Amino acid sequence: MRIIHITRRSMALSAAAVVMAVAGAVVLAGCFAKTTEPEAPQGIPGATDEERVAYLTELGWEVEPTPLETLDLQLPEDLSRTWGDYAALQEGQGLPFVQYAGQAVRRYTYTVLNYPGIPKGVQANLYVAGDQIIGGDIIATGQGGFQGGLAFPETETT
Repeated sequence: MRIIHITRRSMALSAAAVVMAVAGAVVLAGCFAKTTEPEAPQGIPGATDEERVAYLTELGWEVEPTPLETLDLQLPEDLSRTWGDYAALQEGQGLPFVQYAGQAVRRYTYTVLNYPGIPKGVQANLYVAGDQIIGGDIIATGQGGFQGGLAFPETETT
């Protein structure tokens, strides 16, 4: 049997090494730990009628504050077949519609009250995933109808 002789000095050095290793591990863990602060919300808030109407108002639209229609739908995995033009419209507006392919979304339709030159039959659609607006359009129903982006149309000044 072999006897190991430990001096006070070697024991103190060993203890100091262990303390330094533990302190280093704690510091490294802190560097890679996720922050507990809530992340800033991303995108355009759209969880409530008030948030959706406020967004449309910021764009220049006056709308009835209660949706004319609310529709739940499942977007297809491949948007290009039936939603290709719409996806392109959303991309052009900088909205993340295509990122939600294959997911459940809700469409809110509001009656537009101030489309220039068209007093009735214009609606605003907003698509919401979770609590964020991911897409939208302005449509005119009936004869001469159209569909376009959410930007308020510029009027000619004479």
